[in-house]
Amino acid sequence: DERCAVLRTGRAMATASDESEIQEVFRLFDQDGSGAKIKEIGTIMRSLGLGTSEAQVQEFMSEASQKDKNFVQFADFLAFVKRAETNETDHPVDVAKEMHGMKLGILHFFEKLNPTQIRESPPSTVKISDLKHLLAAVGEKMSEEEIEEMAREIRNTCKVTDGRVDFSDFVNMIST
Repeated sequence: DERCAVLRTGRAMATASDESEIQEVFRLFDQDGSGAKIKEIGTIMRSLGLGTSEAQVQEFMSEASQKDKNFVQFADFLAFVKRAETNETDHPVDVAKEMHGMKLGILHFFEKLNPTQIRESPPSTVKISDLKHLLAAVGEKMSEEEIEEMAREIRNTCKVTDGRVDFSDFVNMIST
């Protein structure tokens, strides 16, 4: 089916040009309305599926810190996303890198792991329910039926334990 094919090519998360979707992901990191932490700009960008370079993330963090030491507001973040998307159209999509960004977003938001925990001892698995929620809510949204079909494929194709899928198996599944 077309949406599974879109996900397999990495395009479901690759473009975040719909402002409401960008705002939805931003709010996951700005739960009290004070803005998202500047140090999380890269994580948020990767959660949107943007293959933003570390140099560009550092540039965005530097610009954001000129306005506020700790937080970036949505309007500024949106401008950064638009710049990153413009830059990204000049470069091919790196599915593995985008999927890694998706995993970081899942671990941060759903698993409530902080960046240090993720960096020092990243789990190799994610909850299938978290993947399903993400696929229903962000990027090219999938229908409940499509999500259930994908979940069945995950259970049949990937290493699954206690409702958690080995993330590298998931990436391999959608890459083939």
